[in-house]
This record gives sequence, C-alpha cells and structure tokens, in this order.
Amino acid sequence: MEFLRSQFTKIPKLAPLNLSKSTVLITGANTGIGLEAAKEILLSTPERLILAVRNLERGNAARKELERVKTSTSTKIDVRMLDYASFDSVRTFAKELEGQRVDIAILNAVIDVMTGVWNTKFTTTTDGYESDFQVNVLAPALLSLLLLPNLRAAAAASSSRPGNAPKPHLSIVSSGLYEMAKFPERNLPSGERLNALNDPNRYVQSDRYPTSKVINLLWVRELASRVSNEEIIVNAPTPGFCKTELMRDTSGVMGLIVKLTMLMVGREASEGARCIVEAATVKEEESHGRFLSDMKIKAETAMVTDEGGEILQKDMWKEIMDIFAKEGLSAQVT
Repeated sequence: MEFLRSQFTKIPKLAPLNLSKSTVLITGANTGIGLEAAKEILLSTPERLILAVRNLERGNAARKELERVKTSTSTKIDVRMLDYASFDSVRTFAKELEGQRVDIAILNAVIDVMTGVWNTKFTTTTDGYESDFQVNVLAPALLSLLLLPNLRAAAAASSSRPGNAPKPHLSIVSSGLYEMAKFPERNLPSGERLNALNDPNRYVQSDRYPTSKVINLLWVRELASRVSNEEIIVNAPTPGFCKTELMRDTSGVMGLIVKLTMLMVGREASEGARCIVEAATVKEEESHGRFLSDMKIKAETAMVTDEGGEILQKDMWKEIMDIFAKEGLSAQVT
C-alpha cells in the first residue's frame, strides 16, 4: 500500500531558481530520468550544464534536444564521456574538471536506464567487479569523492551567486527498492562483505540491485557525516518507479509483471526527475545524509539506522575505501 500511495502522490511543478552563476553536472543525462532532470534544470537558466554520458553520440543528440528547449541562450551545454563500468573513465572525467567549480552534482546512472543497472545474470566489468556493484556503488562513490574539490570551490565562491541560488548540492540518486534488500552478506565478518558480492556463487539476481542501493545509501550517510552541511548538502533522492528502461533485460513472468506494473502505476520520467532536481536544489540542511521520496525526507529502514546499521555504515565505507586503495585510486575526504 505504501508503494501505491507513493506512486500516486502528485508531484508538483518546481518554481525556477536563479542558477545564472551556477554549473550543474548530471550523470546519465542522455535519456530517461537524467535527460528529464536536465530539462528541468534548464528552466533555472544555469550558466553551464554538463551532461556526463556513456555514449557520446547519444549525448550529443541529447544536447541538441536540450538546446532547442533551453530558456536562456547564455547557458552553455557540455557533453563529457563517463562510463561507470570503468574506474579509468571516472578518473579521467574528474581529471578534466580539475580546477572548475561545480555547484550542483546529480549522480544518476551512466547507462540507458533510470537509477542504476539491474542485471539478470552475473557479469563483471573490465575492472573485474560484479556489474551492479561497480555501477551502482563503487563508481558513484568514487566520483562523489573526486568531485568534492569542485563542490568546495563553488562553496568558496558563494558570494558570487544570486541571493536565491542554492548552496552546493551533491545528490546521489537512490531507489526505494533498497527497502526490499535481504543483503545476507551483511552478516559476514567485517572486511569480507564486499568480496562476497563479487562471488558468482553467492549472486542472487533479485536481491543484488536492492542490496546495491542499500550500500549506496550507507555511503551517502557516511559521506554526509564527514562533510559539513554548511558547505555542501549531500542527499539521496529517489525518483520513484518511473516509465524507463531500468529492467529492459528482464524476461519471462518477471518481465511481464514489471511491464504491467509500469503501465499501470509507473510515473512519467519528468515527474521522477522533478523529485531529483528538488532534492538537488531546494532541499536544505535538513536533508543532509537523508533518503528522500516524493520530495519529502523519508525515515530510513532499521537495516540502515539501528545499531547494526551504524556499524555496517562504517564498515562499508572502510571496505569501499580499501578497494579504491587496492586499485590505486587516490580519493578521500579532505
């Protein structure tokens, strides 16, 4: 019932802000939620909009579409290559932005889906990690750290922003499906959980995406505890269940159920995008480290908030940082 109530919640239009001195970065911006979020952001006339995409051809097509609908001729739209399935791609992307301010970063999926990848079988990236795990957890976590200097540069330049422009935001797109995660690996000893997620013999397709979103949320909460909300607001909004291609590879009975559910109760991508943009622009300090649904802060589940969840949060941070160190990825909160 909670799911249906949420799906039928009316998502209001957003009042445009003055982003004329702001740079906005949206990953996975060539389709679905990401593209609709870019359209919504353009209503607030940003100085610069960066579209991070896995496919440059599709990214340039999206830019042409956005050029037609933008409300200010002064807004510059850039397309940059970014593939979450490659640590080198994430590192190169961040390197190209060194020394540039980013006022708002919306970390959406960098694939042709909604809020991440949902595979129907065990696959690995070129870096050797299970695909759900890298695309939904490791890559966004790495990028969130690498973008901190850009966001801090924006915070330092706050005096140059118009009065109603938001302070810097880092919004890592989440999913309400995290609430369905069983995540049996959490019961393993500290230091062994993420390795277990990379074991094909432990792979359970139906639980992997929700589990990845639990870890994603734990990362947001821990990152927020290490970054002052007076400087940067870090939060985790969900767009809700939208009419996108998230489970496009799901077949059989499950595929039929998903398609019928999407047809009957799925939100339009534009509505989901407004939820994301609202979190990344309007929500203030109270949203720091929180999960947001339907433009409201929503209490996180006990798996995340109880004593065991607090320990798990610290452990997941350490295990992810250990992976980055092993991969030679220099990323930290400074």
